[in-house]
Amino acid sequence: MIPVIVISTVKLPAKHICIILLLLIFCLFCRSCFLSRPLTAQAPLPLSGMVIGVDPGHGGYDPGVIKGDIKEKDIVLAIGLFLRNYLQQGGAWVVMTRDRDMDFLEAVAGPKKRLDMQNRLRIIEEAGVELLISIHTNGMNSSLWRGAQVFYQQGSEEGKLLAGAIQDELRRVAKNTDRQIKGGDFFMLREASMNGALVEVGFLSNPEEAALLATPEYQKKIAWAIYLGIISYLSAR
Repeated sequence: MIPVIVISTVKLPAKHICIILLLLIFCLFCRSCFLSRPLTAQAPLPLSGMVIGVDPGHGGYDPGVIKGDIKEKDIVLAIGLFLRNYLQQGGAWVVMTRDRDMDFLEAVAGPKKRLDMQNRLRIIEEAGVELLISIHTNGMNSSLWRGAQVFYQQGSEEGKLLAGAIQDELRRVAKNTDRQIKGGDFFMLREASMNGALVEVGFLSNPEEAALLATPEYQKKIAWAIYLGIISYLSAR
């Protein structure tokens, strides 16, 4: 017996056919747009994968330079925390030697200051830091001096390049310093295995600059300039 295949047809109303055709055309149009649109990769963060150390100087028993009720240890910590935020937004893993008012010793006594710095150095070395920024303020007997200045370890060409890049951004962003970078001998920079720079963010001995450094707005500006300097240095390597 031969099987019989019965094909039944269903007649749709004309308006339903129009709707189906419109949907098909819309789907084809969307598919065409999707295929013709180039796929773009998301740009990597400028500091992605970098481990950067931030060392706010002094702390705890050691106030650093004092001008009235303004203390160096508080100013550099605030700037260091703002810098940490900018660096993290840029993709870096940030290692702080301190993120609060603290020290690594119980008292001040000659060689114990050196032990404090050695403990800071141990923190950044054990964390695998690749770039170190140490933050301080300046102070003189005269109130005439002012302006942020970046220092590097004498003999370090990479340190000189980093210091120069940060100093350029400090001049451009802060717009109140014409100081030039300067080499010297600094324990943290000399003993560290990574490249680094020491940033003196201004003179607390200058009343006008001390007042500026005590404001969060100016602290953010200085931190932003340091951040841009790091980006500039790394992009030129």
